[in-house]
Amino acid sequence: MKMVFSQEPIQFSFWNKEINPAFSINETNLTYILYENKFLLKEWNNKLIGLDIKTKDGRINMHFSQKGNANFSSNKTSVGYAQKMSPKLNLGLSVEYTFFHQREIKNNPALLTPTFGINFKQSELNSFYFSIYNSGIIFHNNGLPNSLLIFWNYQVNDNSSFSLGSITENEMIYASFSFHYFYLDSVKLTLGINSSEIPIDFALTCSLKSLEFLLQNNYHQKLGISNQIGLAYKW
Repeated sequence: MKMVFSQEPIQFSFWNKEINPAFSINETNLTYILYENKFLLKEWNNKLIGLDIKTKDGRINMHFSQKGNANFSSNKTSVGYAQKMSPKLNLGLSVEYTFFHQREIKNNPALLTPTFGINFKQSELNSFYFSIYNSGIIFHNNGLPNSLLIFWNYQVNDNSSFSLGSITENEMIYASFSFHYFYLDSVKLTLGINSSEIPIDFALTCSLKSLEFLLQNNYHQKLGISNQIGLAYKW
């Protein structure tokens, strides 16, 4: 009997739609919110609200995010579409408008940049993820994407998988490894390590009927811990 794996790791789900509009292409309609406190600092909180609508052969996605504080913030509005090209191949494209706020400074810069995403399911065991996006950190440029993500995910069994890949950001290349654990259809866990200044990442989701809860933590070697919580409603 052929085994069919359907679990989608948190790392490649709608919670990370900003970097790949083709993530979670098989999900139902959903809306979600995210809140992150960076390094336990009171004035450094990131917020995101998103909406994903399923269509016949793909999905439309929109989100707005704000990163920073009262003195400086990066604000991003995005509209995208993902399309099923075949049973194995999904393509996604989004257009993002990013504007910046700096206290007491007028005429702040703005960016209009595309994000490309490709998901390829080579077999029931092997999946590949590729995306080009703008990190939003460097704003004095021409708006072209400045980050590249390439990952391979291998499904070990019904309850676990691991992913291996790299992220190129700000002219630096980081290697990354993540282990994913699935408990039934309700609980997912991801533990990741990488070679960046944020070498450890932990994420946990729990689904209850139409609701999904996210808890995520990561550790910066110099600045400390960041905590993120999220809530999604599916229909």
